Amino acid sequence: MKIKIEISARHCHLSSKDLEKLFGKNYQLKSAKPLSQSGQFVARETIGVKTPDGCINNVRILGPARGITQVEISRTNARQLNINSPVRESGNIKKSAGIELIGPNGTVKIKEGVIVAERHIHCDKATAKKLGLKNNQRISVKTNGVRSLTFNNVVVKIRADFSLAFHIDTDEANAALNFNRGKKTEYGLLITKSE
Repeated sequence: MKIKIEISARHCHLSSKDLEKLFGKNYQLKSAKPLSQSGQFVARETIGVKTPDGCINNVRILGPARGITQVEISRTNARQLNINSPVRESGNIKKSAGIELIGPNGTVKIKEGVIVAERHIHCDKATAKKLGLKNNQRISVKTNGVRSLTFNNVVVKIRADFSLAFHIDTDEANAALNFNRGKKTEYGLLITKSE
């Protein structure tokens, strides 16, 4: 079965508390465009992220605000910042790297929360049942084209409000896809065997 591939560039999820520290009291994120997952959006606002050895500006914020602050970067970004950010599932930030967040109204230093997101598939319950997928199952996805490769160890995340999509970061996309950003949608072949 074909599955839509979505590329996640570096971004952050902010807690309400940190959002206020960076942008001001009672600040509300403004949506620039919706994401494929229900209720999620790309915000107009951006922040900077800084370590003693490097800084990246214009890091996009994804909304709405969450319970914890998390920054998702690629391995290339981690080298730019000279930090050891582990490959983790979203939300699993314990003992991950820390960083300073820079907003227009202030700064926040987080002791942990910087990860390289584990490649994953979002899937609704009906499609998961049809495909025989289980939550947290690990499967493979094969890409097409001249740089075709198979991504193994892809974790499946199943929830009623999810839409079927395979998420990889920019390093993975640059290694495997032959695309022109904004011109077409990339698809991979879903291999439903367990790893």
